Order: sequence, then C-alpha cells, then structure tokens
Amino acid sequence: MTIARHTAAMLALAALSLSGCSQDLKKGLCPSANILANTSSASFFRENMPGDPAGVLYTVQVTGVTTDCDFDKDEGTADASVVVTFRATRTPSAVGGTYSVPFYVAAVRDSSAIVSKQVYTASLSFQPGEATTTFTGGVSSYVVRFDNGKKPYDYGLLTGLQLTQAQLDFNKKMGRFAP
Repeated sequence: MTIARHTAAMLALAALSLSGCSQDLKKGLCPSANILANTSSASFFRENMPGDPAGVLYTVQVTGVTTDCDFDKDEGTADASVVVTFRATRTPSAVGGTYSVPFYVAAVRDSSAIVSKQVYTASLSFQPGEATTTFTGGVSSYVVRFDNGKKPYDYGLLTGLQLTQAQLDFNKKMGRFAP
C-alpha cells in the first residue's frame, strides 16, 4: 500500500471515529425522554358511562418515545423533536371510528421540578372489525431553556396521556399504577 493510500485510509477512519463522537456528544447535550408510568394508559368511555368498565369504548397506552435535538450553547437551549408511539385497543366492532387523544410533553429539572408543559393531540382510527391499532403523535419543536449553572443532563422530557380526574381515578381503581 502506498503512503498516500495509507494516509487516506487513516484519515477516513479518523473521520468515522469523530463522527461517532459528535453523535455521542449531541446525545449528552439533549434531555433524555421517558414515559411517566402514571399517565401511560387511559380508558375512554361511552357517553353516560364514565368509570364503568362495561362502558370502555377504547383504551390507549403509550408504548414508546424517541427524541432528537439541536443544542445551542450560546442561548443555553435544546430544541427537541419528540415522537410518541401509542397502541389503542377495543372490542372488535363492525363500525370504524376516528378519535383524538390528548398527550403532553413536559420538561423537568433534577428529575422532579416541572419547568414547562405543553398538551398536544394525536389522532387514531379503527377500521371496521379492527381491535388494535398503533399510531404516533409528534412534536417538531419543544424548546428547553437551561437555568444558569445547570447542564443539559440536569433536564429530561416526560410524556404521557393528558388524563382527566375520572381517568386517573379509573386507573387507580383498576390497579394500573401505584398511587
């Protein structure tokens, strides 16, 4: 192998190594995303049947969350995009249906202090005869501002379903999460 080819090969390997480092660095500068267990499941009821297990129209669960971000050191911000994955189930029905499900994304500092929260809506559809469907909800830009002296790893993003009090009470009654 000539010296020029050897040098070119070494430069290519170095570039690949550095690109991996820059991705790892970027991941360390983006708040991690997690699902809040207490709000990961919700039942939606037929009219005039709230809280009655026989009145459940469909149930939605948050099954995953992914995020990516752009870190701005000068501004002390991370601009995150978030994709939340859901699964909805119902008893099979000859009738299709389209519904909207509210979900939230919240920025937290030091694992507990809520810094900001926004509520969004995801749409889902059941085809006639379909008992299960998966769908996603996305947020293209969620800006997290870092307080002075705080680092990106001091922050996180939480997501879940925006539950009503009746839905929270039903989850507790059905033992879906620890109180």
